[in-house]
Amino acid sequence: MWRQLTFAALLFGFSVWAQDEVPYKPEAEFEFKFDYSFKERLLQDRADYEAYDPDKKQKSTGPLPYLKTELKLLTLATNEVRLRVINNRGITVINRKASTGTSIKIDWGFSDDVKDQIAAHSYTVLLLDNDKKILSRIVLHADSDGTFLVNGQKRGRL
Repeated sequence: MWRQLTFAALLFGFSVWAQDEVPYKPEAEFEFKFDYSFKERLLQDRADYEAYDPDKKQKSTGPLPYLKTELKLLTLATNEVRLRVINNRGITVINRKASTGTSIKIDWGFSDDVKDQIAAHSYTVLLLDNDKKILSRIVLHADSDGTFLVNGQKRGRL
């Protein structure tokens, strides 16, 4: 069991290191949009007893800001044929063929959860060739202060 965990941690560390070597896709080759809406957060069933915690945030149940984003690929390099979207937890969210005009819609969730980093707060779009070698990437990231970055450049606030 311990060896599997160590190997998984090593593999994850290697994949993060390998991603740092991959260049960002040029900003002129894609288009990025925010899609804000308001959604009602359902009140979850409460336990019979909850200990008092002064640091615990009260969750509201009214309409709250909900974040979705859309990324449109305007141009692709000749050998960029697939795309893969991975969140900061290492989960592959989208894995499909890429073509010019492909639209990638990502549902982030409630913006408070993204800022508090309860929900996924970072997504990496990887563009791959036929041999699944990573050719370029686009990194979407929300900081805990609400700053939203695309490839390290500020694009707005949550």
